[in-house]
Amino acid sequence: MTGSRSDLGSGMQLGAQLALGAINAGGGVLGHQVKLVTQDDAADPADAAPAAQLEINSDHVVAIIGPTAITDSVVLPLVDKANIPNLMFGGGSEFDAATDPHFFRMSPSDTEQAQAMVYYAHSKGWSSIALAFGASSGSQALVPGIKDAAKALGMTVTGNVTFTAGASSYRSEIQKLFAGKPQVIIAQFNNATAGVVFGEIAQAGLNSTPWIGSNLWYTDTWFKSVGPTIASGPIYLANSSSSGMLGAKAFLDLLQKKTGSNIPKNGEEFMYDAAMTWALGAQVAGTWSWPKIRDGILKASDPPGTACGDWSSCAALIKKGTKIDWQGSASTVDFNKYDNVFGPFAILRYDSSGNAKTVVTLTPQKLETAFNK
Repeated sequence: MTGSRSDLGSGMQLGAQLALGAINAGGGVLGHQVKLVTQDDAADPADAAPAAQLEINSDHVVAIIGPTAITDSVVLPLVDKANIPNLMFGGGSEFDAATDPHFFRMSPSDTEQAQAMVYYAHSKGWSSIALAFGASSGSQALVPGIKDAAKALGMTVTGNVTFTAGASSYRSEIQKLFAGKPQVIIAQFNNATAGVVFGEIAQAGLNSTPWIGSNLWYTDTWFKSVGPTIASGPIYLANSSSSGMLGAKAFLDLLQKKTGSNIPKNGEEFMYDAAMTWALGAQVAGTWSWPKIRDGILKASDPPGTACGDWSSCAALIKKGTKIDWQGSASTVDFNKYDNVFGPFAILRYDSSGNAKTVVTLTPQKLETAFNK
């Protein structure tokens, strides 16, 4: 809710609230109304551990949804000790081969996002790319996946420049970035850095080169930092998409009623899916206690089963004794052997009013075909 990723907190909370509102209105979980308890981890592991301990030891929570990959590594050991599920939002590649049975990732991995960014560049005919990433571990974690994806598609990486947060100028980094004359720049660095970098790029007259940014730039904070003129230029953002997901309609309808907009902010759909996934898992298991809740989550989410995309229809099927295949708003919520999900990515572009429009949607099947030959 505060700290370097405070732009995500309110969206994550709202997504969970929308899900629990629908769940409680439909009778709750096993006849119980569910309460959302929120703690602020400030996007900092030092704050995340005591926040999670408070939820577990004082609030006696039965599941933790969130946090992001930035802090989940310190939350997960506490979840293990408490024997409750942890449904995370975050792309960190360090979770690609997770083996902790308490862990479930509700958003696509950074590895899939890296592939989406590179695939889109390739689809535009851009064969030479430069990389511009922040010095943080979260940003640098994307770099290996982007290099691997570029190599798989026969693309050339002309430069890889690191942008350290807090500098007053990045002219030398910008000079290195453009030295190889890239056709497109693939990037992720924080919002404050973006304001300085793109301001200096504009001053140098280099803002005709297209950029592809990660989902971390899909925030009001980033748009305000770089300004509407630059934000609406040739800058494309890769973000998980609700397009084509069975659960998207119910989620977007609830979002429209609550906010007046059916365009989700980053984090909303993942925490909506997380709350729904836990609740349906408990309904199937007949309990929220470990280890039956884990089996319930997997049985509710993974095929085979009758597909359903909202609380009322899924709960009705469970009541009848029908095996369900819960389909979320951001993915099909089909967990692989590492309890990761895969979903479509939208390539977005801002207009000068701050509205993000979808340029194209890349399905997980399309990415798998391109990179797993």
